[in-house]
Amino acid sequence: MTTVLVIGATGQVGRLVAEEALGRGLSVRAQSRDAGRARGVLPAGAEVVQASPASAADLRLLVEGVDAVVLTHGGDVDGRGGVSFYETVLAVLEALEAGTHVSLMTAMNTSRSAGRSRYGFVEWKRRAERLVRVSGHPYTIVRPGWFDYQGPGDRRIDLRQGDTVTGRPGVDRRHIAQVLLEGAAVPSGARRTVEVFSTTGAPVTDFEALFAATRADGPGALDGVLDANNVPLTDEPASVQADIARLRG
Repeated sequence: MTTVLVIGATGQVGRLVAEEALGRGLSVRAQSRDAGRARGVLPAGAEVVQASPASAADLRLLVEGVDAVVLTHGGDVDGRGGVSFYETVLAVLEALEAGTHVSLMTAMNTSRSAGRSRYGFVEWKRRAERLVRVSGHPYTIVRPGWFDYQGPGDRRIDLRQGDTVTGRPGVDRRHIAQVLLEGAAVPSGARRTVEVFSTTGAPVTDFEALFAATRADGPGALDGVLDANNVPLTDEPASVQADIARLRG
């Protein structure tokens, strides 16, 4: 892996992804709707490209020559209830060349989101996860805990699966960035759906071993390998069912 595209590069986690990638000697292409603002907050080594992540024409230029795409974009508070989050993921998948790794940040409890809720945007994150799994691209799906709720001694990354953790377990945002990047870099990071938290202990140095201790999703699976109480595909909107069928096709 030599070149990484970050979608949502100026966000709380996207900035750290850019920093971490540059620190690993990778080339970073950073997408932003406002290039001037992005250059003011991102490391000097990042190539900033002003583009709409929902524009097919823009995306074709963005993804050219990249080895991995890391999506840390928002879509929770734009007045569309999370639809734009989903649309961005769909557009990126349709623009990518075969074999390009996709690392997607979603949220805790995404797999169990169903019905009316004040967190309705999480349903669109579940649907976006499903697109990634059936797309045929290698991927790492990362569901972070609560940003910055970790304790002062929580220096170690804790990966979980099954989406069963409740409450407000904390995670260092830099740990999220590291898992998103390393999922694309190490062999065992492929086809993983993980929750990430921060816990006590020494920092992780062997990311291959970290991911190897988790289970891979089944090839073409709709949901994470240990997810339970999954929403039936037939309960998804017809447009989502059609998108999934097209990507599977």
